[in-house]
This record gives sequence, C-alpha cells and structure tokens, in this order.
Amino acid sequence: MFQYWRDLARKHRRKIVVTTGVVTVSYLIGRYVTNKVNEFQERLREENFAKEQVKRRFKQTQSDCYMTFLSLLPVLVEPIYEELNVEQITRDLQNRRTDKSKKGQDVVGSGPGLSTVASEDFPSSYAGADSNDDNNATQPMKTKTELWNTLKIESLTRFLTLLYSESLLIIFLHLQLNVLSRKSYFETAVKLASQRVSNTLQEDDEEEEENTLAEQAFLSFSWWLLNKGWIQLKNLIQDSIEDVFGEINPRQELTIEEFATLVNAVQQKICKSIASTAADNTTQGLIVSSLLPEPDLQFFLLQQTNDVGFLSSFNANLTHTENLNKLLMELKDYLGNEQVSSILNLLVTVGISKVLDSIFADMVLKRKAIVNNEDQKMLANEQKLTKVKLASLLAAVTKQSNKLASNSLDNDILYTLNNLQELDDLSAGVYSNFEV
Repeated sequence: MFQYWRDLARKHRRKIVVTTGVVTVSYLIGRYVTNKVNEFQERLREENFAKEQVKRRFKQTQSDCYMTFLSLLPVLVEPIYEELNVEQITRDLQNRRTDKSKKGQDVVGSGPGLSTVASEDFPSSYAGADSNDDNNATQPMKTKTELWNTLKIESLTRFLTLLYSESLLIIFLHLQLNVLSRKSYFETAVKLASQRVSNTLQEDDEEEEENTLAEQAFLSFSWWLLNKGWIQLKNLIQDSIEDVFGEINPRQELTIEEFATLVNAVQQKICKSIASTAADNTTQGLIVSSLLPEPDLQFFLLQQTNDVGFLSSFNANLTHTENLNKLLMELKDYLGNEQVSSILNLLVTVGISKVLDSIFADMVLKRKAIVNNEDQKMLANEQKLTKVKLASLLAAVTKQSNKLASNSLDNDILYTLNNLQELDDLSAGVYSNFEV
C-alpha cells in the first residue's frame, strides 16, 4: 500500500511540487493581502481618529478664543470709557438746563429735543462713567454749543473705538490661540509617533518647560492693545469723525439711512488710513502697531504682565527669547497680511450694521406704541423716511455702545462678530499651517 503511494508520488512529483507551490504562494499572497488590508483599515481608523481630534481641538480653540475675549473685554472697555466720558458731558448739559430752570430763564435756541435728549435718552449705565468728575470740575466752563459738539464727537468716537478695538482683539486672539493650539497638537503628535525612550524624555521635559515660558510670554502680548494700542485707533477714528460730522449741528434732522451714510463715510476714511499705513515701508502698519509693541518695548510689556519669578526664569535662558520671537514673527506675518485688514473691515461693517438695525428697530417700536394696528403695516417703510435730530441718534448710539461694552454670553453683536465664516477660515488656515 505504501509502495503504491510512493510510486504515485514519484510519478506525479512535478505536479505535486507545482501544486504545493501554487497553494503556498496563494496562501502567502492571501495572508499578505489580508495583512495589508488590515494595516490600511487600521491606518484609516487612525487617520479618521486624528482628523476628529483635530476638529475637536479646533472647535475647542475657537470657543476658548471667545471666552478669552469676553474675559478681557472689561479691561479693554474701562480706559475707553474713562477717556471718552460721554456720561459726564451729558450731566453737564443736564446741569445747565437745571440751573437755568432754577433761575426761571428760558433755554434760548434749544428747541424741543436737545436738552430733553440729554436728560432722558443718554444713559449713564457704565460703571466707569463717573471716574473723571473731579477732573472735569477743574476744567474751564464750556458753552452749551461746545458741550453738544463735544458730545457729538466723543459719543461717535467711543462707539467706533469700541467696535474697532473689539474687532482687533477678536482677530488677535484667534491668531494667537490657534498658533499655540496647532503647535501643541503637533508636538504631542510627534511625541506619540516617535515613542521616545526614557532617557530622551528628560530632554523633552526641559524642552517643554522652555516652550511653556515662551508661550506664557506670548499670551501676555494682548496687554498692548488693552492698554496702549487702542489709543492709536481712537486718535485716527476721532480725526475721521471730525472730518465727516464736524459741521453737522446736533439739531439737524436725519433719516436713519442718511445717518448710516455718514457713518459709512467715516469707516471709509479709517479704512483708507489703515491701508496707507500698511503700504508705508518706513513704519509698521496701524494694525500691527496697535497689537504689537516695538521690539525695544517687549521687555517692558513682560514686566507689566508677569511677576519677578517668571521674569527671572524667562531671562535665565536665551532660548526662551528665541522661541518667543519665533511666535511673534509668525503672528506679525499674519497681521501684515491683507486678509486680516479685510476681515477687520468686515467685522466693523457687520457691527455697524447690527447697531443701526437695532436703532431702527427701537425707533419702529416707539412708533408702534402710538399708532393703531392698521397703520403698523406701513410703519417700517415710513420710518426709513422719518427724520430725527442727530442728538437723538447720538443717544441711541450711546445705548448701543453700552451693549458693545457688555461681556455677557448672550451679547448678540459680539457673538455674531466672533462667528463670522471669514474669521473661521482665517483660523483654519493658521491651525492647519504645520509647515511653520
């Protein structure tokens, strides 16, 4: 029996060898393909997981940007309200009216609306409104006309200074935090992928400490806009407002569309001035200089924002300064890009539009209270043609400025600005720029 099988095997040896080889090769190929498919599926799962991680971290970073912005907003608002104390001017006008009433004199030339607007419409709700009372008491007495002109310029200046400063702060934080978030994610991914041995982990700990100090210093640079940079914006804005509104009497009547056209003219002047500074190669553009100090003032900034212990640790190693400078150079490159100036202009445009819409809506609501239901259908169209005194519009702008100064989570204007698609596109471009 065994002889039979041996003879059979010897007779068909070649076929058996070939068949065995084919089967073996097919098996190996099958195993190879199966392994490759499994590797591909595993790699695909890892890539999908990594993408989801990136998305989650990106969304979290944008949320952090807004929460950081709201936390810094009171610091930005307080000096602007102190410098542009509209409420004090309003009180001065009210006091003039009260004093004349006590003396039994008529208010010559005020007409219905000017003194009434001062006493009823202009709010004094902001906490910093009384800060300059003592200083104002020592100032030379202004005429009522001078007070109204000052009120006109300063109320509009405060409104646009808030809007421009807040828009810049939003942009700055989105750039700053996305740079740091991308850097942190990339470093974490590299560490996990390389699986460094324990003796190298010590070096990594030292490197992480160097990066942490540089990043903490980097985060301190929002101080410049909050304390110094907004002043440059205020000066430019005030000059532009004086050019457009300087000759307009507060008693002059305007429609909401005419007022919007004037505000738009101011915005265009500011935009041109910002563009001209950006094109001047001899100086930093206004956007950059409002957000970042000159290099010789960087240590001064760090002194204002950090304690002695941090400064000692930071100065102990030149690497900290080098890492900080890398972060600042990247940030400055983004700020000098035309995309940022376009987004700034867009944020301001959207902010102005929402404020004017709110003012118009308030005007319509006031009219609804005095008309019947049949007339309300035509009210909105008629209201666009209705003229009101500039003084009343200034009072409405001041109320809206107080809304801009609120760091409430349900602040519709600020939430809209922070969530514009163009701003998200800028943030995504920064976050995904791993070539830096």
